[in-house]
Amino acid sequence: MRFKHWLTTLFGSSLIAASTLTAQAQPPMGTAPGMAYDGYGGVPAPGYGPPGMYSQWPEISPYQNSYSQQINEGGTWKESENQLARRYRLKIDYLTGRTRVSDALVGNTQAQNYPDTIRSEIGNQQGQGGGGQQGGQQGSVLTPFTSSEAQGRVGFPLYGALNLSKVQRAVHNQGVRAEWGWDNADDSGLRLEFLTNQGDFNFDAHDRLRGQNRDTQPDLALFFIKQLHLINELNSQGNVAAATQVQSELDQLGLVQPTVVGRWNDVNRVLMNNLDNLGGLPLNDGTIRSFADGSTTGGVTVPFDLEFQVSLKSELYGGKVESVMTPIANLGPFRIRPTVSARYFYLNERFRFYGKDSGLAYNSGGGQQGGGGGGAQTLSPDIKIHSPPDGVDDDRDGIVDNAGRTESGGGQQQGGGGQQQNQQIFFSFHDHFRYPIESFLNNSSEQHLGGADVGLTYDFGGQSLALSGSTKFGLLANYAQLKMNGDNIAMHTRDSNLLLPDVSNATPNAFSDKQFHTHVSPMFEQQFNAEASLFQYVPVLRRMSVFEKARFRAGYSILLIGQVTDTAGSISWQGNPTAGLFPTIRERRNTYATYNYNLGVSWEF
Repeated sequence: MRFKHWLTTLFGSSLIAASTLTAQAQPPMGTAPGMAYDGYGGVPAPGYGPPGMYSQWPEISPYQNSYSQQINEGGTWKESENQLARRYRLKIDYLTGRTRVSDALVGNTQAQNYPDTIRSEIGNQQGQGGGGQQGGQQGSVLTPFTSSEAQGRVGFPLYGALNLSKVQRAVHNQGVRAEWGWDNADDSGLRLEFLTNQGDFNFDAHDRLRGQNRDTQPDLALFFIKQLHLINELNSQGNVAAATQVQSELDQLGLVQPTVVGRWNDVNRVLMNNLDNLGGLPLNDGTIRSFADGSTTGGVTVPFDLEFQVSLKSELYGGKVESVMTPIANLGPFRIRPTVSARYFYLNERFRFYGKDSGLAYNSGGGQQGGGGGGAQTLSPDIKIHSPPDGVDDDRDGIVDNAGRTESGGGQQQGGGGQQQNQQIFFSFHDHFRYPIESFLNNSSEQHLGGADVGLTYDFGGQSLALSGSTKFGLLANYAQLKMNGDNIAMHTRDSNLLLPDVSNATPNAFSDKQFHTHVSPMFEQQFNAEASLFQYVPVLRRMSVFEKARFRAGYSILLIGQVTDTAGSISWQGNPTAGLFPTIRERRNTYATYNYNLGVSWEF
């Protein structure tokens, strides 16, 4: 294609000529009401101007209060977003810690202990066998226990009561706390929170015997216990021949020597090693008497030699709606903001006691006759004598802390063998259909707590590292519902204290109770947290989009709620069904306290 150069010359000359002419434009704008003339046009006069809605950020803007942009920085595409009106926040924490439980005594605080319960029944019996105690001193077989109690030696009480204040009182709990909300441009905001915290405390008296080679034949021990009760039943019915036959079979079995160390076929040896000094339950059986000086007498402590367990479970659920106000102090990276919240908690606690007893009486003292309950017995059914639980095989008979005798050193190795193998040590006084006997009590409380709190929240730091905390005080209305049930809470070694089952009522010693209470509970909460952008340094997580803007959280929190029902302590421990005495609810309150470490993640968007 060819271009005509003369056209270029003609077009350029025309443009030069046109530049000398006068240009026409719109005439200057006239003034309007509220306008002043500045030589070029109108400007707003004092007192006039654009409407207030057209003010600077963060009000109305052409970007509708937000924007997003993508930029290329150093060859890498990046996205930037900004929510001008609100900054949304999400926090999720895992909680782990401890919750303080009851410090109550499991049992009646006024009832006498087990040694005092059986002291009068031992009378002038002489402690014999491995204990080697001589003389006619009253209750001499109790001396190791009473003297040890006086010295405050832990673990030596004979069927001692469980005091929750002297064992591990805190339940180990786990939970989750989630918070969602936003902050406005003026740093006010709103928070919605959900909390759950659950834990349990379990006590099993067998745990303290582990490692002592005890309880090696529990099934065989249970078989022998039932056989001794059967022999007693046959003797009481006058069927001596049948009782003698059962006793003979047990004796023949005892002659078979097992090859495994720590195992026996002899009744005495098996029961010596499998009946334990586990724990006692103090009760008011209707005999407690109080005096003007504050002293009391009476009551009993019920022994349990097969099982003694206590458990407490705690479940807390909560939620809140919190309004965060504008800062009352704003010093650069540090600010303090007041808060007002509406709160709700649901607290569910369950206490359970479970005990199992052989129903056998045992003591190596003299004056006892008859196999399994026959003959002229002088031994009381309440008496269960053990060696002091020092964890040592003092008489070197292969059994640590024998049941049915008191051990001592000095080469006394006859216990459980030799002459003791043929001597009756364990006796039954009860119906073989009811023993071994199980006793239990369940007490639960459901508490609904609702109210409000006020406090302060404080923040310090920036994007890379932020420290925060909050302090809250509140009052909560507490509506509590308590329920109780159980069976066989009595001095079960005494048949006269228990009602007999029949076709119309198979569990005549069972009981139940229910109560409702309403009161006010104060609340205190303290939290400390630190947040940092650490996920960018974790090889795998930093490539996940969900952690791109996330920050790692760690902290510590305390929650105290006063005047909550002490489920374990809200029990009136009394039991004598034939006298019409059953455990009942007697509300007692304490402070629910939970201390937790938290680890989690937070997002801001």
